[in-house]
Amino acid sequence: MDLNMDLNAPHSMGTTIIGVTYNGGVVLGADSRTSTGMYVANRASDKITQLTDNVYVCRSGSAADSQVVSDYVRYFLHQHTIQLGQPATVKVAANLVRLLSYNNKNLQTGLIVGGWDKYEGGKIYGIPLGGTIIEQPFTIGGVFFPFAYFYFKATYIELLFFVILLFFCAQQHIFCCLS
Repeated sequence: MDLNMDLNAPHSMGTTIIGVTYNGGVVLGADSRTSTGMYVANRASDKITQLTDNVYVCRSGSAADSQVVSDYVRYFLHQHTIQLGQPATVKVAANLVRLLSYNNKNLQTGLIVGGWDKYEGGKIYGIPLGGTIIEQPFTIGGVFFPFAYFYFKATYIELLFFVILLFFCAQQHIFCCLS
């Protein structure tokens, strides 16, 4: 136990997830801590989940709810790929996430679906609580959302934003997944 710890210092809690498109694809980022109130239950959780070879989802909110949505969507996308004989697009994956979230309003999860496909290139879709789907060049979710969204929107330039995102991830010790 650290006896020099300042008990009055502010503590960081909650999830921050982010997705950004750039000329060659997408970048997804998420912090790695899982908390239950003020207690950090897991310092090394993976909040970026692979749905297909080319599509990933960033998860925030209830870990159980977001994992269930990810598992169902992965299963449906696998069936989709078998039936059509080709990989599902990012848009299809995002719409499956939207459908599950919208039809199950009791789910307490916000998700960002991102990836690359041969038809539309790199795409990012935000699916907040309630199941709305929003396609944007970048999206942010979690507790850091209000500040970060307006900060990044005001300074958004495609290449510069990519560099800023990588710097932000490194400063916050956030895992980044490049595709």
